[in-house]
Amino acid sequence: MKDEIKAGSLIAVVLAIFIYTFIGTGERVDSIKEIAHEAIEERNWEVIRYEGYQYGSWNYHGGKVWYYVKDNKIKNTYYRAFITMWGDELHFHYSDPETLNRVNIDID
Repeated sequence: MKDEIKAGSLIAVVLAIFIYTFIGTGERVDSIKEIAHEAIEERNWEVIRYEGYQYGSWNYHGGKVWYYVKDNKIKNTYYRAFITMWGDELHFHYSDPETLNRVNIDID
């Protein structure tokens, strides 16, 4: 009987680890969405578009929320960023900025 309980417990633990690793958790996604816009504006960025979310796993517990943003301090500079939450603190993750080099031409 003890061996069956141990085996059942081991299977439950392995299954829980498997589920968390491949499915993860989205428990913080809604919280991130609620406060992300204000935090983005505090960085002097502007949201161009919301790009979705991804459930969290080992490195990003609680989920990631993706945005495409414009840096209002640096002309023609954009970022693809995702936001995570650790405790009550937002963490921004982004790579090198994307810059757009455009010339506006008016034809009369």
